[in-house]
Amino acid sequence: MRSAREFPFFRINDLAVPLVLFFLVFSFNDRGDETSECRLEVNTGDSILHYELSVDSIFTVIGNLGEMEISIENERARISSSPCPGQDCVRQSWLSRAGDMAVCVPSGVFIVISGKDENLSPDAVSY
Repeated sequence: MRSAREFPFFRINDLAVPLVLFFLVFSFNDRGDETSECRLEVNTGDSILHYELSVDSIFTVIGNLGEMEISIENERARISSSPCPGQDCVRQSWLSRAGDMAVCVPSGVFIVISGKDENLSPDAVSY
């Protein structure tokens, strides 16, 4: 018992669904470079300064206790030196993702990486 019509193994209509799915997936894909969107914000109490993370640099800002040195290297930032007595801000690790922050309370200076990051999630302190 054979069918009266022969069906070919592959028809051009079989490509319609995979092609539509392919174009839908890649039309919503964000291909922006996130490193260009992230930058360092330095809040000294009196002013807010902005620096690009893509440029390696070392600069000095004035806080309540005196001069603080901030370093940017390999798209990461940190407080290199501070006149504060505890030095907790200097011992803190490198900041590299949007939302990362370092604070020097005695000097009244904080640095934060601002930008777009879809992977931001609360940490243990946020709860």
